[in-house]
Amino acid sequence: MKIQMNTTHSSPFNFLNKTALQALWMVMIWAMVVISGSYNSLLAQEEWTFDEVLTKAEEQSIFRYQAIADNKIAQSRWAFYKTNLSPGVTLDLLAPNYSKTSREIVQPDGSISFQSVSQNNSSIRLGIQQQIKSTGGTVFLQSQLQRFDDFSLDNNQYNGIPFRIGLSQPLFGFNDLKWASKIEPLALTEADRKYIIDMEDIHLRGTIAFFDLLMAQVNEKIATTNSDVNAKLLEIAKERFDLGKISRNELLQLELEYKSAVKDLSIAAFQVQFSKGALQTFLGGDKTDNIAVLTPNPKENTVDMEMSIAVDQALANRPEIIAFQRQKLEADREINRAKTEYGVKADLFASFGLARGSQKFSDIYSDPISEQQVQLGLSIPILDWGRRKSAVGIARAQKELIEQQIAQDNLDFQNDIVQAVSNWEQLQREVKIQEEIREVSLERFEISRQRYILGAISITDLTIAQREKDQAQRDYVDTLRAYWVTYYQIRKLTGFDFEKEAPITYTF
Repeated sequence: MKIQMNTTHSSPFNFLNKTALQALWMVMIWAMVVISGSYNSLLAQEEWTFDEVLTKAEEQSIFRYQAIADNKIAQSRWAFYKTNLSPGVTLDLLAPNYSKTSREIVQPDGSISFQSVSQNNSSIRLGIQQQIKSTGGTVFLQSQLQRFDDFSLDNNQYNGIPFRIGLSQPLFGFNDLKWASKIEPLALTEADRKYIIDMEDIHLRGTIAFFDLLMAQVNEKIATTNSDVNAKLLEIAKERFDLGKISRNELLQLELEYKSAVKDLSIAAFQVQFSKGALQTFLGGDKTDNIAVLTPNPKENTVDMEMSIAVDQALANRPEIIAFQRQKLEADREINRAKTEYGVKADLFASFGLARGSQKFSDIYSDPISEQQVQLGLSIPILDWGRRKSAVGIARAQKELIEQQIAQDNLDFQNDIVQAVSNWEQLQREVKIQEEIREVSLERFEISRQRYILGAISITDLTIAQREKDQAQRDYVDTLRAYWVTYYQIRKLTGFDFEKEAPITYTF
């Protein structure tokens, strides 16, 4: 009855003014809460831009040190290969070489007598060796001195080689150095290109980790805003319900929206902490909760990436292209190895020098005699039960498999470039449109929220506007994420900076 009397004698304009003032008051309180919370959050957090995160990733990510380590291993392997092209110097020393024992001694009449012997047989040899890349042989220069002491007979003598020059040459054999001279330069070039691509992969990984945190922050912000707004709207709805202006179903719907927002806030807060930890682990820094990332903007100017240029640059800069060449050479090497290791073998040894044995040390170098050696060893497999044929067949089958895999990898590689460039062209347009959609949805939600407070629309209309606003914000970040991920994917796929119109380079 009381409600009816107030309704009868109250002007509808008075009720509208009262409701408008109440709504304005609630809006002011809500705005102060949001602004205050944002201000306190800014004071407590260190904000990182997108460029700062990528710089940190490039400088301190564990993946950077892995890329450097991989490249240094390749450099060391190259240095090791080059040592095989340079002459080696060795010093062999055997001293002392003493023994005292009982041995059988052949007597002049042919009989054997076991006698005690005490001897020392020491030697020293200095040698220089140089491998021949084209033939796989070795040229050597030696000088040797030997002293024999027989303490039982109180006798000693010398044997020496003032110098000896010679050649050890396998014929029809496998020449590993010749194949290495073809493969190792490719392996070094491949490693250098791989380092550049590895650094671009760090940018790509950093982009993904950055947007994981950004999306978590956006979800947390949406949930916080929805929780605050729905809490205020729920208070207004309860007053309206008490006044009989809305149904209980509408009140319960708003209560569900509020509780759902609270639940989303809890989930979003957890995801923020998880994403912070993942980003900081990737960056290799100390764990702290006081960080936040700022939403980046797309590039100010359109970046044109012509398909033909992207493919050409990928063929010129990617390590896989060099790897394809290296793998084919390695397959040919294994075929050659199978043929030579199971085929006819021959070894040639020839040397010329001076030698002398004497009881006087001076005679060795003052009056040596000429020394010549020539040896030719031959090994011919008469019956191997098809071993050589099988070994060569296996190597050729492996080569065919490698060639097929290379052909497929090459097609997949070029297809990835085509798709990424096509996607980039679309995303440059889409990110601008999505930004406009976000701004419109925010404005629409604000209007819908104020109209609901004034009682002009239903809770269903407000809920729809709110969800469209939330989805538009998420869609914008998702589009922005795809925009930047695709940008760095193309840089990684091509090894080319389309803004500078030059191949990407890094130093360490």
